[in-house]
Amino acid sequence: MKTDFEQWLAAQFADTGAFTIFIVLVSIGADKVVPVKSSYAHLIGDDMPWPGMRGLLDSARAPWDGVAFFVGLGHEGGPLPDAVAAAKLKQVEADVKADPLAFNRGMFFDREGRHLRIDETAR
Repeated sequence: MKTDFEQWLAAQFADTGAFTIFIVLVSIGADKVVPVKSSYAHLIGDDMPWPGMRGLLDSARAPWDGVAFFVGLGHEGGPLPDAVAAAKLKQVEADVKADPLAFNRGMFFDREGRHLRIDETAR
């Protein structure tokens, strides 16, 4: 059975073809989600099973409990140029630091590749 991540990746690639993916690793606490590391990559296919992606994420050498992926596309489709992707990554980082609910604008997964969602809590 495919993970939520694998199902999402296949559907995303079928919809857009190659794209840039912005990756934000997070630490998840009882009442907060904190970004710990981020990067971007250009995906040119959907042949990435969750164990392979998890291995790549673990190679960042930062402890993580979840990961958010945000899709970026060039004006005519396809991956973004590197300079544009680097600037967009800074914007993604600022967005999720300013408002953790911004993670819901991407696709958010736990270490098992299961889809997560962040909900507001009452204080």
